[in-house]
Amino acid sequence: MSMKVGQKVKILVVDDEEYTRGFFKNLLGEEGYDVITCANGEEALRYCQKSLFDLVLLDLKIPGGMDGIQILKKIKEIEPNTAVIMISGHGTFEAAFEAVKFGASNFLSKPFNSIDEVLFHINKALEFQKIISENKFLHEQLVRQMIDRNMIGNSSKMQEIFELIQKVAPLDTSILLIGESGTGKELAAKAVHKMSHRRHKMFMTVHCGALPENLLESTLFGYEEGAFTDAKKRTKGYFEEANGGTIFLDEIGEASLRLQVKLLRVLQTGEFQRVGGTEMLYSDMRIISATNKDIYAAVEKKEFRQDLYYRINVINISIPPLRERKEDIFLLSNFFMDKFSKCMHKNMPNISPKAIKLMIEYNWPGNIRQLENVIERAVALCEEDTIGIPCLPPEIRTRPAQEATDMSALNYKEAKEIFEKNYLSQLFRVYGNNVSEVAQKSGIDPSTIYRKLSKHNISLKS
Repeated sequence: MSMKVGQKVKILVVDDEEYTRGFFKNLLGEEGYDVITCANGEEALRYCQKSLFDLVLLDLKIPGGMDGIQILKKIKEIEPNTAVIMISGHGTFEAAFEAVKFGASNFLSKPFNSIDEVLFHINKALEFQKIISENKFLHEQLVRQMIDRNMIGNSSKMQEIFELIQKVAPLDTSILLIGESGTGKELAAKAVHKMSHRRHKMFMTVHCGALPENLLESTLFGYEEGAFTDAKKRTKGYFEEANGGTIFLDEIGEASLRLQVKLLRVLQTGEFQRVGGTEMLYSDMRIISATNKDIYAAVEKKEFRQDLYYRINVINISIPPLRERKEDIFLLSNFFMDKFSKCMHKNMPNISPKAIKLMIEYNWPGNIRQLENVIERAVALCEEDTIGIPCLPPEIRTRPAQEATDMSALNYKEAKEIFEKNYLSQLFRVYGNNVSEVAQKSGIDPSTIYRKLSKHNISLKS
């Protein structure tokens, strides 16, 4: 909850005495506050569930099923940042202590000594609440920026991933990132690391599919002098170097079964030995893994250990391919245009509507990595202030036409069926299988869309 410029401060007064409610209504109304009053806890909680209040003035002794302390606890459950001042005609130190313990900002005893004193405590509570709200807002903005510097996307799928990253980053649980090559799995891993308590320590990436087994093992575990022909001196591995930090095991599905046994021990205990060594070492590190293959299918084929799969897959984050988040193409293109324009000391160009249309229609088998390369090429070749179709690579400019159908050979109903299927299929490709967005764009009721999907046997793959 935050108080916006120009927005009235909202105060809820909860007291069974009509006189007290009227007193605060008049006093605070004259001060320019928006005041709502109620006589019992049940009504107060209904108000708090429907609207956000900056301050609640709450009587300690209220007739009914709940007393003031119980109501205070429930208000804090609904909105922890709401300031609450407890009021009582039977104030004791024990009551005040209990109220503050459960989140009250202050405790006022009736009868009040003076109106000025009441206003002083109310304004003080509101000022403190404003500071708390602003700090929360700044923290949320910082978190947002930390993610956005690594990952870009306004699509609903990416927003869900951003929220999930925020939730799991502070934890130490293992994470498995699943997605096609070029979707940004490493960027997601870096975002998790930068938002964790390990952010000041090492983040180290190992591409399990790019190294031979022996070299991969030496890279991860380190080796002792003389462990093999070229081992001239003791060398620390990534596990040792990343103590306190994060290891990103990219394409973990390519690791051999022999190496998987060793990885399992590290994940279970944090213990390992250097190649050729006998000393047991320990490393406190977080392991984030990634794969572009169906790793569970590999488990069923006995190509990947089931126990290791469950150990790395505590939290699963699926990164969607670019073709399923096409609404992000324009945003990503602008980001890359800005990046490469600065690198090439050029003014940032625009991109023509026809060019962006072709890019949206294209399926991007190489995902974001391919899009980045396309934009880098376009910025390099563009001699004007607009990236047009000629600046795009041949595979996008000469996209194979969809299968043509001789419509003249069909009756109206058959032609309409073909058009309807192609039209819906294209809309779902553009809007990432989002039924709500397709319904809004097409003007077709969502229930009707679902019927047509079934009718035309169109599958929405997540």
